[in-house]
Amino acid sequence: MKKPEQSISILNELLILNSETEKLFFYVLDQVDDKILKNFFSLAGYERTKFIKYLDASIRESGNIPTFHDDSLLYNKIKDSNLMKAIKINDEQSLLTEAGKVQLLDIEKYQKALNNFEFSESDEELLEHHQDILVKSLYGIEVYKDFVAERNLSY
Repeated sequence: MKKPEQSISILNELLILNSETEKLFFYVLDQVDDKILKNFFSLAGYERTKFIKYLDASIRESGNIPTFHDDSLLYNKIKDSNLMKAIKINDEQSLLTEAGKVQLLDIEKYQKALNNFEFSESDEELLEHHQDILVKSLYGIEVYKDFVAERNLSY
């Protein structure tokens, strides 16, 4: 089934978004020592891997080929991210706050896509499902932040 060009373009933008966030989260995973943070970034990165797989399949299903950004540009984006600044100062609360900001921005991008563009029913369901997972992840970040705060108070 041929999908409208504009919806394919938006699906590809979301694919790139998820690819960038996946790489960012896996990079942060390798930089942190705390088990809670490792667990969060591992799970969040894996979720993005699944999103990429489904978006890729949807784009290919329509006879198109997904495109990705140059990884060298992504490295600079990662290096300059607020997540990296939080790692450097070794502040778990800041790290979780910045991860939450990333999730929130991505939720907003999904919502904008859903509000402003027409998708097939299956693609719309896919995007709504991804967005729901991101919202739950954002809630999980708040739970992690509370746990870290309690743990830090007990020291």
